[in-house]
Amino acid sequence: MKKRIVIVEDDFLIQELHKQYIEKMGHHVIATFSNGEDALDFFRTNDADLILMDIRLETSLDGIETMKKIHKLNEIPVLYVTGNTEESNLRRALNNQMKGFLSKPVMPQDLEDLIDSVNTINDSIRYAEKIQKALFPQKNEMRRIFNNCVYINRPKDTISGDFPFLLYKKNHFEIFGGIGDCTGHGIPAALLSVLCHEIVSNQTRRYSDLRLIINKINKKVTESLSRKEAENILRDGLDLIIFRILPEKSVIEIAGVKRPFIHYDSIAKKHNYQSIRGKSIGDVFDDESDIPVFEIPYAQNDFFYFFSDGITDQFGGINGKKLMKKRLIEFLDSSKEMPADLREVELELFLRKWQGTHMQTDDILLVGLNPYELSISQSKKSV
Repeated sequence: MKKRIVIVEDDFLIQELHKQYIEKMGHHVIATFSNGEDALDFFRTNDADLILMDIRLETSLDGIETMKKIHKLNEIPVLYVTGNTEESNLRRALNNQMKGFLSKPVMPQDLEDLIDSVNTINDSIRYAEKIQKALFPQKNEMRRIFNNCVYINRPKDTISGDFPFLLYKKNHFEIFGGIGDCTGHGIPAALLSVLCHEIVSNQTRRYSDLRLIINKINKKVTESLSRKEAENILRDGLDLIIFRILPEKSVIEIAGVKRPFIHYDSIAKKHNYQSIRGKSIGDVFDDESDIPVFEIPYAQNDFFYFFSDGITDQFGGINGKKLMKKRLIEFLDSSKEMPADLREVELELFLRKWQGTHMQTDDILLVGLNPYELSISQSKKSV
């Protein structure tokens, strides 16, 4: 689809070269600028589908700071195209709506692949993204409950089929949460994610037994996607993992279907990868007792990771292979001594480096937490 693109680049020869590349691809360069101030003035009254932004510009306002100011006006996706490839700049860019990061000199095919990976964001899609963010717990909400947590949520197509959920039952002093991974991605999966999030939230409010919750969710999802007319029955489904934290017992219960989790055991000083197999939500379950439940006592420095398959299935590296669980665990092993907030940044950096110029394969969602370090009180009497 043809995109309206703005180039911000302080070298006029490179600016013209990038313009030629883009227009040969069939897109339209609607404006070019050599400094951030002029670009910012343009976006006070104009819009675009994408910005190609250099980091080092001809004035003191660099490309990343320029984008921070532009995003206060309009959440336009940005591809950073720069010769300034220091990791400190990549870390800054990661937290600023970055859709890609290319080093100069730019190869036309790499630029074309990145531009094609950025879907045109119209008003309805942007508003759908806001709806998801309003419904689904975000990083700040996670941190209101967990002092130490890691949260990465990167949809493939602006809106996501992956969703987190979180519920704190004050009366029972227990915390429920987890992630869901709906069939596909993009708009169809996003619609399904909103439906499934509502069902998951309702069932965790009503019940505490994880097997019962999953069974109830399965029935509700199946009923919601079925109609009497055979042609209107959908076979889409949901991979799901749920945890229940009992702080007074220092125990976490984990159950799910077709989603793994990783437990960092601080006593044994190693990461344990637990795969949960079985049927997806939306299938017919043979027996509720077939749903596995892990009951794990946790220590002060234990950490748990829950994630969708968009992470381990992401293609990248030198040979264009999938990341797979082995490489993910190797990174987690190497970063286990880091504070959670720094580990989050380094994990995002690791995933971006692995992906490189490959297109994002699927929605990416990861929630990591230390159940021992809670921001909420550990006494029933005070809640």
